[in-house]
This record gives sequence, C-alpha cells and structure tokens, in this order.
Amino acid sequence: MVVAALRRGIIPVPINPLLTPSEVSYVLEDSAARWMFTDRTLEPHPQLERLITFGDAYERSLTEAKPAPLAENVRGRPMHYTSGTTGMPKGVWVEPYDAPRAAEVSRAFRELWEIASEDIHLICSPLAHSAPLRFSIRTLEAGGTVILQKKFEAEETMAAIALFGVTSTFMVPTHLERILALGRRTLMRYDTSSVRLLAHAGAPIRTETKHEVLALFPSGSVWEFYGSTEGQATRISTEEWIEKEGSVGRALPGAEVLIVDDAGTEKRAGEVGEVWVRDPNGDEFEYWGDPGKTERAWRDDAFSVGDLGYLDRDGYLFLTGRKHDTIITGGVNVYPQEVEKVLCEHPAVAEALVYGAEHDEWGQEVRAAVVPNGDMPLQPELLKEWARERLAGFKLPRTIEVVESLPRTATGKLKRQPPGDPERLDE
Repeated sequence: MVVAALRRGIIPVPINPLLTPSEVSYVLEDSAARWMFTDRTLEPHPQLERLITFGDAYERSLTEAKPAPLAENVRGRPMHYTSGTTGMPKGVWVEPYDAPRAAEVSRAFRELWEIASEDIHLICSPLAHSAPLRFSIRTLEAGGTVILQKKFEAEETMAAIALFGVTSTFMVPTHLERILALGRRTLMRYDTSSVRLLAHAGAPIRTETKHEVLALFPSGSVWEFYGSTEGQATRISTEEWIEKEGSVGRALPGAEVLIVDDAGTEKRAGEVGEVWVRDPNGDEFEYWGDPGKTERAWRDDAFSVGDLGYLDRDGYLFLTGRKHDTIITGGVNVYPQEVEKVLCEHPAVAEALVYGAEHDEWGQEVRAAVVPNGDMPLQPELLKEWARERLAGFKLPRTIEVVESLPRTATGKLKRQPPGDPERLDE
C-alpha cells in the first residue's frame, strides 16, 4: 500500500503500532492526514475523512476503487516521525520527486547496496521505521522478493534465512543480540550461506557482538551504516571495520562528514564535536510544521541531527553520543555512549544505559543501569571496580543499578532516563 501510494505521488505517514492511542492521535493531528488504514479498532478521529480497517472494510474499499496510473518508481519518501530527542516527535518532510529524480534516487540506492532482481530480502523491523521500509521498497523496484515477518523472533528469523535462501536483510543490534543468545548449538542448525548483505544500524553495537556476527554470517556480508530518518551519512564494510574497530565508516560517495563546535569551527582529527553531513545528492528535508527546528538542523548546505563524534586521520567516523545526552559533571563533559561501551565489554553485561542525575556540588553525576547477560552473576560494586581500571574517575558511574530491561522509545532507541521513571527525559 505504501509503495502504491508513493508511485502515485501520495506521501504516506507510517505509524508505529506500538504507539498509544494518544500518541497516534498526535501524529494524525500534526500530519493533517485525511485517510487512515489500520488493523486496530480505533475511535473515529474528527480530522479523518475515512478510517478503513483491514478486513471487510478494506475489501469493500477495493471493490469501490478505480485503477489509477502509477509511476515506475516511488515518487518520494514516506513522512516518518522521528522518535524525538528534544520536544515532540516531528515528521521529516521531503517534497515529492519528479520522474527523473525518482529514477535517480532509486538507482543510486540499489547500486550502493547492489540490490538486484535475484535478491530475497527479509524484513526484521517494523515498516514504520525508515531503514527497513527503504530497503524493502528498493528491493521491490529491482524486481526482487520481500519476505515480511509478523514480528521478530530470533530462531524463526534464522529458520527463514535458511528456508527461503535470504540474500539480504536489515537489522538493529538488538536483533543480533537475540540471535546470538540462541547459542552456538541452535545457530549451527541454520544455513546462512545465502546471505550476501546484512546491513545494521540504529544504535551502537557491542564490539564482542560484532565479532560474533562476523563469524556467524558469510565473509564480507556484514555492513554497518550511520544515518537517520533525515538522511544517510556513512557505511563501513566488514574488512574496514576489522581495521577500524568501532567506526561507523566513511562518508558515502559524493558526501562529506564534518565535525564542528558550537561556533561552526571545524574540529581536527580525533577531536569530538557535532556531526554534520553535506550531501549534494541527498534530500533537502524539513520538519513538518516546525520551521524553527528545520532552521536549527541546517547550516548552509549541511545538516545535523545532534550526534557527537570524531573523525580519525583517515576520515573514519566514530560516534560518542548525542549532543543533548552529554553529562556535564564538575564542568567536564562525559559522553554516555563511551561509558556504555566500556560497561558492555564486561562479559556479564548484555546492555547498559548511562545517564546524568542532578548533583548539588557537581551539577550532574554519572549513573548507569545494566541488564545481565543471561544468568551470569552481576554485582554492581564489582562492576564498578572493573570499570575503574578502564575509565577516568570523572567518567565512572557513581551508582550502577541492575535491571531486567532498559527504557526505550517507540522506535526502540534508548531513553536517557532512570529505569522506571515515567518522564521522557530525552524528548
């Protein structure tokens, strides 16, 4: 349905099925959507002209409809709503493409990832997210096959890869962690030799996890990339990552990654700053109904979504966190992602969340919540002592809490708030 709408020049607004009714209502009102297709039982919204539920209502709408001419390629991008790091989520709007631009955007993406008619692509993430939907659309445009799972189950995903001879898929690190948690004996049952592309992004990946994934899937098939709903920036191959462990890669062809301070001065190699992307071939987006946020996101012809990082001397990007996540303790900056990376290197830690808490003397203090790795014993004080050998004193979490799970946004990203705290500190 999304592909058909885009080929007609209609811009759809995907809605995450995990959103609450009030969150759905916000997206409807903010986007000014007129029609809604859903598999839920929802109360009619005053703004909607039609509310069509999949089933009999949807079938009736098809019989009433008349065929419409469709373009060869999708004529634009869906308006995805970002998960929100400052303020309420906003739609990322890009003007619909004309036919030449639509063809060029499709061609460039398919060439970048070598997508062809022989591809069998497995969807592991909700299509309300931009990356899985983009890979799926381009596979269909190439004449390939797309396999849609009802929901992600680690062993069912491995079984699907073996059964259908899956050649490509997109995952986030959480998917990969759950697959590896199946254990070697279970994983050995499934043939992964058909996979030529496993692209992952969306969150930092543990170094140990990455090495295990590289061993599980065919040589050279695992690629990592850095980007956002707003635009793509970098990617890195298996071979490059082994040489530049922890990097998310170099700028895409024709693009440039810049690291600058708040005044716009470019940083030197190795110095942390805000990540800006300049891509003459990319889309000029705006935030729907929010010109102020749009203006803040652009500086001349480069955009930023507030990530922090540095470039090494070879131009490889290393991310250190988000600008609004930075903890300032005693006047010194602490980047949570750096601390989380160290904590996750401990074999008993599956996931970690580092956040700032108010402190009378220092302004903020560093705190952490960790999820145990399986049944391995995890004692906070012993973990602190272990981390003390790997972190400067000002970066060391003052308290570490062991929890069953970490707070996440509707799109699966970590929320910078204490576990159990209902307030959305990152939005």
